[in-house]
Amino acid sequence: MYSHVSTLKTLFTLRDALMTLVTQVDTQQQEATAKGQELYNLGEFIQSSSYLTIGAVKGDRDAQYALAEVMRRKDKEGKVSDDAKHWYQLAGAQGHVYALMRLGDADSLKKARELAQASADKGEAAGMLALYELTQDLSWLKKASDAGSAEASYLAAVKYDKDDNLIPDVLARRAMIDGLLKKAVDANFSRALHWYANRRPVSQNLPERRQWVEKRAELNDVNGVLNYGFGLTGYYENEAGVDTEYGFTKDMVKGYGLIWLVVETTRQLSRHTEARAYLSDLEQEMTPVQIEAAKASADQWKLAHGPMSEFRLSYNDVD
Repeated sequence: MYSHVSTLKTLFTLRDALMTLVTQVDTQQQEATAKGQELYNLGEFIQSSSYLTIGAVKGDRDAQYALAEVMRRKDKEGKVSDDAKHWYQLAGAQGHVYALMRLGDADSLKKARELAQASADKGEAAGMLALYELTQDLSWLKKASDAGSAEASYLAAVKYDKDDNLIPDVLARRAMIDGLLKKAVDANFSRALHWYANRRPVSQNLPERRQWVEKRAELNDVNGVLNYGFGLTGYYENEAGVDTEYGFTKDMVKGYGLIWLVVETTRQLSRHTEARAYLSDLEQEMTPVQIEAAKASADQWKLAHGPMSEFRLSYNDVD
């Protein structure tokens, strides 16, 4: 069969156009999924849903799990709705251990245990952490911590802090908690940074405490950024103008910029209303030129840092 050269050229052009279109759609889907995960990690669950849905429909198991988690969180008792169950099932079918655990039926838990055990047998801390969440056996939490999981170290510290019976001796328990927190801090686990900075003797050492707040802000923990901004704008100053919380020297431009960035980036943050009201107060003390400089400073911070986050735990709902 004879095909005219021009017809073949047209077909090849059409093929190339279709391939380009498919690539563009894939890229947009990937960007939407990434945006959904960012918003989920920030605690912006309402905004995250539509983005996560794009990734979930495409088959991304992490997006499916996160979308189901958003749905679960809508229930005050954390119950799994039929819609959430649907996405947990799809993620679980792809081997997502925590999705299987949320489903909670015997078959799902059996599969989760097998997957977590296989991971742990390879020496993977993630598998050991999952086995702890499945069994509540502290030995798995210790193994996960020893294998390098900062989250496991943090959770172990929480566990010992909440249950005095685990280590009855006060000094021994405190030493254990401090050691676990320091381990997590050294791995830049933001939640541990906050707790560590608020424990004695660090809490009494303002230069060191200030260092940890700055470190937490550099990690772009949304609450760390907010505390940093509050400190720089004199929020913690006494009547003598001394910052008794962190010992910061005032930098109104940078501080306002950081608070403004948090307010502009979040809606569901528990401190959002407080931060917005405080910005209004600061604006009475600043010139329009200073405020514009502050917003420019915030834009530079945003370019230099990753997405802000509340640093969600993998499965556990503890604060």
